[in-house]
Amino acid sequence: MVLLIAGPLAIGLLAGPAAAATPAIPKERSGLRWASGTFNPEQSRSVYNAFGVWRKAKNDVALTFPGRSTWAEIENPSWLYEDWKGSAQTLVLSLAPFPDQPKYSLAACAKGAYDRHWRRFGTEIRKVRMAKRTVVRLGWEFNGSWVPWAAYDPDDFVQCWRHVYRAAESKAPRLRWDWTVNRGDGDALVDAREAWPGKKYVDIVGIDSYDGWPPAVDAEGWDAQYAAVYGLKFWADFARSKGKKLSVPEWGLMAGTSWAGHNGGDNPYYIRKMFWFFGRQQDNLAYEAYFNDEDPAHLSALSLNPKGAAEYRRQIVKARVPPKK
Repeated sequence: MVLLIAGPLAIGLLAGPAAAATPAIPKERSGLRWASGTFNPEQSRSVYNAFGVWRKAKNDVALTFPGRSTWAEIENPSWLYEDWKGSAQTLVLSLAPFPDQPKYSLAACAKGAYDRHWRRFGTEIRKVRMAKRTVVRLGWEFNGSWVPWAAYDPDDFVQCWRHVYRAAESKAPRLRWDWTVNRGDGDALVDAREAWPGKKYVDIVGIDSYDGWPPAVDAEGWDAQYAAVYGLKFWADFARSKGKKLSVPEWGLMAGTSWAGHNGGDNPYYIRKMFWFFGRQQDNLAYEAYFNDEDPAHLSALSLNPKGAAEYRRQIVKARVPPKK
């Protein structure tokens, strides 16, 4: 989650048929019209469950970030597996394609230099029998400059993705793969579609989007987030055109020190409009996860944003599946 740069006026993509090939993420826990969840920095099952109690809708999805300093952290995040084994929630693993060290590179990944590590990842997740309820969010926000795997060379990103996919799937063929962009013009790759790995290698098209650049404090701000080129609608249409489900793995308020003058703060209007977007996409929405972070730079945590929190809970109630008569 980092700087979002709004694109120019909307031009839109023609919507294609809704995706059906990837098995749906279960949504029965929340009882909402789509699969819904959260991220919490502690990344413990008990904290995620407490969030479900607070919002009066259990989590369907748990967004997590295993370590990325070493291959051991990427290949086998056993601390997460141990905590989450036996849970009915779908686990979303945000995984770096290689460790965040200068000696590793996207170009080397593109040549298959790290395939053995990803075969081990597949082996380990198969051992704990979690592959079928895990989404791999590989190299997220690759269109931005803030990640080591930034797709300055989109072909390298594509080839790296394919190598990782083939290696992991050779050992754990029931994983789901989420290709996640950052909303807006990328400062590493303006048009993230240049780094599309191909339909064979992707199950879900994701978009990370926070309330900033510009903030959605009114209809004009929301239109810039929703209808601009590389905005929410753009990527929703792109997902449909590829026959893939859409996800919003990271979304939330921005009330912290980051993006000063360009964030929306405790903004219930933004919350309301995001739920409107989810409702419009519910037939093709794989999942969404609120980024519930207390970091002073972000302050997206609903516990620190009372207006947004009240609106969030109201929208959760509205999003429930009506009881059968």
